[in-house]
Amino acid sequence: MTRLNLEQKFEALTPALLFKWLVWILAFATGVVGVVFAFYFMEFNGGFSSQNADWGTFGDFIGGTLNPLLSFLGLIALLLTIVLQSKELESTRKELERSALAQEKSELALTEQSKTQIKQQFEGTFFSLLDQHNKALEKISASTGKWTNGRSDIDIVREAVFERSASDLAGAKNALEEKNGLCGHYFRVLYQTLKFISTNVPGSHIGVSFNESTIKDYGLAKNEKMYSNILRSFLSYDITQLLAINCYCTSPQDTYWNFKLLIERYAFLEHMPFTIDSKSNKLLLNTEQFYDQAAFGQSQFKRVPGAA
Repeated sequence: MTRLNLEQKFEALTPALLFKWLVWILAFATGVVGVVFAFYFMEFNGGFSSQNADWGTFGDFIGGTLNPLLSFLGLIALLLTIVLQSKELESTRKELERSALAQEKSELALTEQSKTQIKQQFEGTFFSLLDQHNKALEKISASTGKWTNGRSDIDIVREAVFERSASDLAGAKNALEEKNGLCGHYFRVLYQTLKFISTNVPGSHIGVSFNESTIKDYGLAKNEKMYSNILRSFLSYDITQLLAINCYCTSPQDTYWNFKLLIERYAFLEHMPFTIDSKSNKLLLNTEQFYDQAAFGQSQFKRVPGAA
């Protein structure tokens, strides 16, 4: 209990209290010195001696009496000073720890805020591009007028690609490019939107290094597939089938090669039927030999025997 009280007293020590203790120690030391001199002169009151031996005896008496006591009092004062300094150092250490913790929390908050701002900037541009994509898609999906018998640009392009019996994917691609004025703008918008997702989504590993190697080898960033799925959800079956033909190319030097790789990266043909009018289409079936299987994701479409 005594030890606990002593610790509590040390814990309550403040600069003002230390000064008070030092004053008391100084007063006590002064009183002790006065008492010692008083006792000496009361006992030896013969006045000042002219003998060296007497002064030596006087010095031995004063030193032998006062030195231990004054040293003890000085030690107590020193210990009190050390205790106060230790408390202040401990307080400083705790304050530094709190400051470091606060700074760490502040840095984490700034990091999270920065991530949030980057995400907001990305989503602002993404949804703007998505709006442009949907407008372009709506334009080619709407009827173009009486002279087309109520058909849309998509209907006209599909007729040129699938109903004129192109013998292979190259021929189908040529037929589609002949109608580039009708649907070329849409596919360019789609490509730029996919490219933006791959290079600018928060956490993207591709960044400015947009090439065949990075598209194929770098893994998907967090939420990257989610944004591409949002875009993919607006594509109809008809557009998805035309997209499979549009991205046909045979060389990495072809301008459509990176487009093809993005189609594979985001499984954009996952919901593409391989049939037209309930019959398997030879051109669409041939796309399986051209695209990596990743492009079809987990496609559940059944192949109907008897290709058109």
